[in-house]
Amino acid sequence: MILLLDLDGTLTDTAHEKFKPLKDGLEETDVNQIPIISGAKEFVRELIEQGHNPIIISDSHPKYVNKIAENIFNIPALSLSQKPNPSKTLIYLQDTVPEWNIDNTIVVGDTWLDIELGRVLNLKTILTSFYKATSVENRDGIGQDWKHLKSGSTYYASTFNDIIEIIKNPLQNLLAVEAIFQNFNSSKAVKFKTTKYADRFIAYRALGRQQNGECDKYAVTDKYFEFHRPDRSRETLLKLANASSNFISHVQESMPSIIWDYFTYVSDKTTTQPPNKLYELFELVQTNVDKLKLINWKDEVEGSIRNQQDYQRRKEFVDNYIFLNDSIDLKDKNVIIIDDQFTTGGTAYSICGKFIQKGAKNILFITLFYLTSNVHSEKICPKCGTKLQVKINRTKGTKFLSCTPKQYGGIGCGDYIFNII
Repeated sequence: MILLLDLDGTLTDTAHEKFKPLKDGLEETDVNQIPIISGAKEFVRELIEQGHNPIIISDSHPKYVNKIAENIFNIPALSLSQKPNPSKTLIYLQDTVPEWNIDNTIVVGDTWLDIELGRVLNLKTILTSFYKATSVENRDGIGQDWKHLKSGSTYYASTFNDIIEIIKNPLQNLLAVEAIFQNFNSSKAVKFKTTKYADRFIAYRALGRQQNGECDKYAVTDKYFEFHRPDRSRETLLKLANASSNFISHVQESMPSIIWDYFTYVSDKTTTQPPNKLYELFELVQTNVDKLKLINWKDEVEGSIRNQQDYQRRKEFVDNYIFLNDSIDLKDKNVIIIDDQFTTGGTAYSICGKFIQKGAKNILFITLFYLTSNVHSEKICPKCGTKLQVKINRTKGTKFLSCTPKQYGGIGCGDYIFNII
C-alpha cells in the first residue's frame, strides 16, 4: 500500500500557528524542536516493515518538510505549494511511484484539504484526529471539525493503530452502509456531533456517503437515489436495514448501561413518492428496541425540505410542520431515530429539540446517508475548456462527467458528456 501522509497534525504536532514561520520557510528548522505526535515514528517504521510505501505529502515549505522527512522519518516527501494540488501529486506519483493505482494508494491527513486531494484523484482517504486544536484556522479548517467531517473521508482514525487496522481490513472498516454493499458487516459511522449534558446526550451519526463530485469507489450515492425510487429493489432495502441493525446493535453493546426505550423514524409527508419509503425500511431493521411511530407531519404542508437550501430554513420548516405523538410519554425515555439523509443538520436538530421539549433523555439520531462537500473534477471539457462536473444518473445509478450548463447549476457549454466506467 502507498500511503500519502500529511505532515503537520498527522505526524508532527505542529498545527499551531506558532510553527507557521518554520512551515513557510521563513525560519530555519531545528528538527530537535519539532514535536512528534506520540507513536508517529513507530507507526512509519511499522508501515515500512510490513512492506508499505509511506510518503509525506505537505503544503509546507520544502526546507521544512524535507528536513523533517529525512532526519526524523527517513522517508521521501513531496512539498505542494498549496493543497489540494492534485495535478502536482499525480505527476509525482507517475514519475516516482510507477506501481501506484487508485486501489493501492490512500491519503491520510487531518483536514478537509487532505481529503479533497484524495477524492479528486479517486483515492481512498483516512481522516485523522490525533490532536486537539487550540485555535481556528479558516483555510485549513483547523478547529472546525464539521468542515472536515463533511469532506467525505472513506475512513476515520483516532490512533495510528486504527490506520494499521484499516490497511489490514479495508472493507470491514468502511462505514456501515458502504460495507454492506461490499458484502461485509461494519458498525462504523460518521460522528457528526455529540452534545453532552450533565445527565443526558444527543448524538448524530451517519452510515454512508452521498458523494458530491469526485470520490473513491465506495461512496453510495447510487443507493441513495435508488432508495428514493418507486422501483427500488428489495435487496437494497434489506442491505440498508441490515447496516442500520448492525450499527444499533453496536451502540447497545458499547453502552450497556443505557436501555433504549423507543426506536422511531422520520415519517414521510402524504405526498412523498414512493409513499412510506422510510417506514418500509424501518420495519426491516432488526432490533429489540420497541418500535413506535412518534414523528408526524401536519396535514397541510407548503413546500418541501429539499427546497430549503440552508440550515436555518430547513430547521424552521421542520419546526413548523412536524410534531410528535402526544399519546406517548417521553419523559426520561431514551430514543433512537432513523432518517434517510443528513445535509445541513437542520432537520435532525429540530426533531431532537422536539424530543427534548417532551422530556426525552438520551437521543441517537441516525441517517443512512450524508451529503458530502463538493469536490470538483480536474478534467476539462474538450469543447469549451470548462471543468467537468461529476453527475449520477438517478435512474441507473451510473456516474458521468458533464459540461454542465447554467440552467443546471454549471457554467459549461452543455455539449459534452462522458460516462465513467
